[in-house]
This record gives sequence, structure tokens and C-alpha cells, in this order.
Amino acid sequence: MAGWYRCHRSDQPGPIRLEFLQSENRFWPPTVLGTNPVVIPEARGRKVVITGAGAVWMYAHAAAQLCASKAAELDFERPTLAGVLEDTSGCSVEFRKAEPPHEDCGRLSINLRKVPPLSAKAIGRLLQPELEALTRNPVMELALSGRASCDLYARAAWAAVAAGVRRLICWSARDGLVVVYDRDGQGVGEQIARPAWLAAMIPRPMSPVILGVAGDPNSGKSIFCEVLDWQRERSDEEGWKLDCDGQSPTPHWYLSIADQGARTLRERYKCPWTAEMEKMIVDHLRCARELFEVTIADLPGGNHNVDPPQRIPPGRERIFGEVDAFILLDRADKPSEGDWRAALRAHGLEDRIAAVLVSTAPNSPPSLSLRLEGSLWRGTVSGLDRSRAIAALGEIFQKPLEQFWKWLVEFGRARLRKRTLEDKPK
Repeated sequence: MAGWYRCHRSDQPGPIRLEFLQSENRFWPPTVLGTNPVVIPEARGRKVVITGAGAVWMYAHAAAQLCASKAAELDFERPTLAGVLEDTSGCSVEFRKAEPPHEDCGRLSINLRKVPPLSAKAIGRLLQPELEALTRNPVMELALSGRASCDLYARAAWAAVAAGVRRLICWSARDGLVVVYDRDGQGVGEQIARPAWLAAMIPRPMSPVILGVAGDPNSGKSIFCEVLDWQRERSDEEGWKLDCDGQSPTPHWYLSIADQGARTLRERYKCPWTAEMEKMIVDHLRCARELFEVTIADLPGGNHNVDPPQRIPPGRERIFGEVDAFILLDRADKPSEGDWRAALRAHGLEDRIAAVLVSTAPNSPPSLSLRLEGSLWRGTVSGLDRSRAIAALGEIFQKPLEQFWKWLVEFGRARLRKRTLEDKPK
């Protein structure tokens, strides 16, 4: 459990490399920050390069610890394409103090759109003034939250410690509220309840709903989830897209780099399913429900190395059980709607199917057609290739997608209300 990072030390001048390692259960629990915090005495006065797949709280913790250790500067090595756009519409960064009597606490919120990505210069124009505001108006306790890359969480954490913040907490979509730094080392790695001052700044969503996209491998699930997330942003619904495939996740950088190198790098991160991994993904979905109005779940495609394939292998039904509405993507060349219905029916989940879309060849021109048949949407979707820009697909799909989105969200909320009533004691 302790080996969640590796430090590549060198007695020679030059940067120290800090690498996050992969857990056998895909996701490290935040407790590793307390049992084995990032401590690199040699970092004093030197540049540190952080790399590896990691949660925002891992990056924030490392940056805070390195700043406290008097490292000279940070840099990052991540497999992503830099944005080039200067237009910051739809993006925001805000530092704000809590209301009295908690004015020694504050929140730094960073919300950047995923597509199309901003240039480093545009991000700096948003972020730097708020970091300067934090320096001028220091707080003892700071919460980091919002949609931003790991390196931005790290830069914010570094600036916070440099400004004198004594306790730093990080709100992760997967893990909830995590203590990533404490000057006295108290409670680091703990997942804590929302303190009253933060609850006033980030109230719990009124009608949270989880929408899941299911289907066999190579049906275009991950791309369609990204398109749904694009539509969610356009609809001003506070939300998140959560990759629930613990064995072979599809990170955003994989969708943004259309070459064989990306495929090879993704293969390196594959790992077997475990019961602990399944439990952690369930916990991630429950955390997301506490924070977001809408969570879009990119669901695992099952075990296709057995005959017949297991769409929902034993243990994974816990993940599917958290979903309020399902969209099934059915490959035109290998239909599987009946198999998915049977798998969901076996766990009492078939009535949560909201739509069935036939996914045709990803290289064909993009199109989306939908029709409502009773209480079920049916249709076809084409062009779900990862080399295509998500915003471009969204624009093409927009007219049918906008109507479907409103219906889908309400369908999920209705199913959740029904389930809540059924679960109440008689």
C-alpha cells in the first residue's frame, strides 16, 4: 500500500522526477497520503518534475509538500495535447473567503471547459489574479474544487502553501473531500464531511442523477459519454463524467491523441478487475452524487473472454445499481440489445433503460437520429471515432440531442424518486 509513488533521485544537478505508480486496484485510496506522504529532502532548492496517472488530490498533496520542503519549482510531464484557444467563455476561476465567523477559511474554484481546451496563456490569465488575491488575503484553511487538470490543482496547492495556508483540502469527484496538506501533519489523507463553512459555499445538489452509457466494447461508449458531457455543459447542469471501467479506462488524453502511441500507452495502464476496485468505483459514484446534479457514467463493457460473454460479471452489478437511467449502445455489426437487457433484468435494472441506440461504423459521417417509442428512445448514431473533436460532434448532434437530454435527465430523476419511495419502510 505504501508504494504509490517513486522518486527518481540524482546526485547530479538537474530536476528530480516524482512518478505516481499504478495501484493493483486501479485507484489509490487517499489514506496513502497519511501512511506514506511525499517527503523528498533532496528537493530543497531544486526543480521537481511530476508525472504519472494520479488523482487531483495526489498532485495537490505532492505540490503542497514540495512547496513546504522549499523545492525551487514544479513542472509536469503528462500525455496530453496543449490547448491553443484564447477564448475563456464558459470558464471561471474564483478565490472567495467564507462568511463570518469562518473568514479564516476559503475556497479556490477552478472550472475550465474540456473542449475546446484553453491555451496555457489563457489559463494563466484566469488563474494568476486569483492566486494573487489569495496571497493578499491569506486564509488558514483552503478548499480546492472544480473541473481542472491535475497540474492546475498542483499549481494551486503550491501557491496556497506559499501564501501561508496551514490546512489544504481538495474536493475530488471520485473521493469526496480529502485533506491533502496540514502544516502539523494532522489528518492528512482523511476523507472528511463537508464543514459548515464549505457547505454554505457548495450546497448539496437538490436532485442528483446518474446517467450510464452501457454497451459492448468498441461501440463508441466513451465518445458518446463525452458528447453527453458537452451537452450537459451547454445545458448549465453542474456535473461530471466518470469513467467506471476499472480494468481499461479511457482517459481524456487518449481521446485527444489519435495515434498508435496513445493506444500503446493505454494498454500499459490495464489491470485486472478486483472486488476492491469494484467497491471503490461504487464509492466514486456515490461521492459524485453528493457533489453534482448530473453524473455521466462510462460503464464497463463486460467480460468477452468467456463464452457466452458476461455483460455484468459477478460483483459489477453494484456499479450498475448506482445508475438511474441507462443508454444502451448496440453495435450494428454485432447486435447485443437482448443480451444487455437480460443482464440488467437479472439484477432488477431493466426498467431503467431510457434509450437504445444502434452505433454504426465510427469512420462514417457523424449523424444522430432519435425517435420516442412509448417510454423508450430508439435511434442510430454514427461517426463515434475518437479522432473527431467532441465539440464538432456535439454541434452536428445538437438538435436531436438537446430534446433527448432534457427527457433523459427527467427520466433518471423519476426512476430515482420511484426507487426512493420503494425503499422507504412501510
